[in-house]
Amino acid sequence: MHCAQGVCDETEFQTKALFNLVVQKSKVLKLGKSSLETKSAFATYTNEFFAGVTNALKVQFFIQPIREEARAKLLRGDNQEIRSGGYATLVLFLDDQNQIWQANLTYVIPGTTVARTVALSCDEVTKYFSQYRLDHNRLRLKSQGSYTAPDSLDEILTLSWDVDLDIPVFDQVKK
Repeated sequence: MHCAQGVCDETEFQTKALFNLVVQKSKVLKLGKSSLETKSAFATYTNEFFAGVTNALKVQFFIQPIREEARAKLLRGDNQEIRSGGYATLVLFLDDQNQIWQANLTYVIPGTTVARTVALSCDEVTKYFSQYRLDHNRLRLKSQGSYTAPDSLDEILTLSWDVDLDIPVFDQVKK
């Protein structure tokens, strides 16, 4: 892998992932179906959540390729430009053995943002993220799943994903 020497080409970040949102009832979200087909993903190992108490993998999916300039911006935390047009973020919260204990998914297209915890129980993590491997600063993840919001008077929605990636991970843990 070329990224180990600090040099990556955009093919290192290429991946196809599909995210779908179906809103059947909502007071704030537009009703209907929408989807986001992404072409690239960028993963960071971070402790930016829960006041640094837990580590996580933050995997950001974009509809455009990640070129060198975009990668440099992403490493600085500047993702505004590459997020235009839509993006998805999967946050995998990790225990001390780097195993997933919770997964959150954020889906954003112009005019719509939905963020949900899509796997919280051990059964859900096993069901949706059984093909997960993190080793030597590389993430391999194949995951397909569907989250339906619990019965609510105000909202009925389903968020689904189909992800297959093998990408480098950049350590962004703040000491």
